[in-house]
Amino acid sequence: MDPRHLVQLATILEKGSITQASRYLHLTQPTLTHNMQTLEMQAGGQLFERSRYGVRSTPLGEMLAREGRAIARRLNDAAEVSARHRGGIRRQLRIGSGPMVGAAVLDEVTRALLTRFDDLALSVRSDRPHTLVEQLIDGQHDFVIAPSWLERPPQGIERRLLVADTLGVYCGMDHPFAGRASLAHGEAETADWISMGTTSPFEQDVRTMLAGGGVQQMRAQVTVLGEAFVLLEMLARGRHISVLPNFPLQRLRARFGLVQLTWPGPAASRPIYLWSRTTTLESGLMAEVAELIVAEVKSLA
Repeated sequence: MDPRHLVQLATILEKGSITQASRYLHLTQPTLTHNMQTLEMQAGGQLFERSRYGVRSTPLGEMLAREGRAIARRLNDAAEVSARHRGGIRRQLRIGSGPMVGAAVLDEVTRALLTRFDDLALSVRSDRPHTLVEQLIDGQHDFVIAPSWLERPPQGIERRLLVADTLGVYCGMDHPFAGRASLAHGEAETADWISMGTTSPFEQDVRTMLAGGGVQQMRAQVTVLGEAFVLLEMLARGRHISVLPNFPLQRLRARFGLVQLTWPGPAASRPIYLWSRTTTLESGLMAEVAELIVAEVKSLA
């Protein structure tokens, strides 16, 4: 298969039509159509279906489009490397981080890295942990700092414990619950909550922890996905409470004026790890970077 055809397929599915894709790729429609016919012959099946609303991928087309997107990312990475090299930057490091732990540690981690490696170009992305690990598997990150919901990492992925963290319940200083020695029965269940995401793989852990404190149904008025500072700012206004990881919040709560509530039930475990591909650590430079990240985060803990 021609890798260019895979990139073109991914573009067609992204743009929704061959017409739009041909404009974006600067190819004629007949050329693009011919390339897709060739790719379908080689793949042994239909790649997408046409309708009045555009194109829709088949399962085979989506699998091949994913490979096309990976190739396009590699080409973009190569172009960025060339641009940085021309600018005098010789080494790149790509770090992904969960939103809350990233807000708590990435400033110190990036400072330590840039102090140690003065010709380093850092790329930092914040997202939900399970998304970051999928991106790590696809080669979009060198390291990910995030909690784990898995008993063991996927094949080819390694992780090192950074902080044996737990979950706590937090509110703003102006919330009626702030300063309470304990919560009365049923108070937390009728409170207004902010959730970090209703489809998170950590959702069951949160439910179990809340149930241990007598909350069978959390009334989540607001759900925030992949963004720490929006949640913390809203929490600081004093109308809501939220289940959040303790290690990041111990570093952030003074800045936002947050209070940890005394929770009547057991705390849920939420360990934070440094994730990487096994092959990444075969590089002496990357192994040194990993050691520095581990030492820096543990010093903050």
